Amino acid sequence: LFSSTTEDNLVESYSIHPHMPRRRISISTVLPTILFIAYFLHLDKKILRDVAFDPASTSSSSSTKSTAPHTPLPLRPNTKTNINATTPKSKLADDCHHIYLDLGSNIGIHSRLLYQPHLYPHALKSKFLFDQQFGPHRHNNDLCVFAFEPNPIHRERHVNLTRYFAQWGWRYHYLPFAVSDSYGNETFYHNGDGHKEEIGFGDHRLIGKGAVEEVVPTIRLVDWIREEVRGRRLPKKVFGKYGGIYGGGDGKPKVVVKMDIESMEYRVLPDLMFSGVLCQEVDFIYGEFHDWPVDYEPHGGRGRGNAGGIGNRIRGELHLKKGEVMNFQRELIKAFDSVNDCRTREFFYFDDETYAHDGVPLIFLDT
Repeated sequence: LFSSTTEDNLVESYSIHPHMPRRRISISTVLPTILFIAYFLHLDKKILRDVAFDPASTSSSSSTKSTAPHTPLPLRPNTKTNINATTPKSKLADDCHHIYLDLGSNIGIHSRLLYQPHLYPHALKSKFLFDQQFGPHRHNNDLCVFAFEPNPIHRERHVNLTRYFAQWGWRYHYLPFAVSDSYGNETFYHNGDGHKEEIGFGDHRLIGKGAVEEVVPTIRLVDWIREEVRGRRLPKKVFGKYGGIYGGGDGKPKVVVKMDIESMEYRVLPDLMFSGVLCQEVDFIYGEFHDWPVDYEPHGGRGRGNAGGIGNRIRGELHLKKGEVMNFQRELIKAFDSVNDCRTREFFYFDDETYAHDGVPLIFLDT
């Protein structure tokens, strides 16, 4: 027990023993001792807590072993296994019945051909393709479009398309990236074809010194599909009429890919094929191969390993002269037919530039 004095800031204590004399103790003497004891009590509790939470921190050489039944101990939050990770991560493709990946979207005309075919009566080939893959009586609420376009000149156009389609609840996702086999940045070129909506914007300098450089971000398409499409939550309700008398297949969820990426297909397609993602996740793929020389050096790009963490991926070198490119294409495509149980059976050569400039204005209901 302590009682303070008013004159010299001392405390007076006495013992519970009746014959022990009273002693004057200075606060400056007692306080460090109290703090020292408190620190050890805190440290001791921390050590005990760590041992309880981490079985690996106990000594494996202890000679005394408990005979009590094993009880699982709680895991630390920073361990690889998280006991709270019971809710699946949400995905961009959740609640999408059908998915359309528009790789190299340019001004997004193919998405308009899909959503609004009645506005483009001369795009008969695209209408046939979409009817075959998604059904002639599909409903736009069953569709999700993911438009990958790295050209910043088209950014405003895609922002307007997103707002335009959203008026009817149609899902259009603009992704301002170039698809590749790794993450990073790539030098692309504006090749002086603005009168053609810059359809030649890519990693090749097509007009010599007149080309204007533009550094664009790249993503590994394989990882994006794994993380945002694979295992997506399917919608509880489907609005379209599929299968039977309606045609267009059996109405099962589909992933269709359009690829027009100005020679980046020589990076993306092999990665899709040999990672297994093409056979496992894609139902149909179509687009263009570009007959341009290919000159890729070994590249230690960033990708995701089997555990999901970002690590180094080493791409081998690839050098193809213009005459060799077509042979490489043919041999690559043959690999489709040699794989069993593959959802994708072919790469369909197809490009529809009937409405390359669109020509149909975007009308907003709130204006």
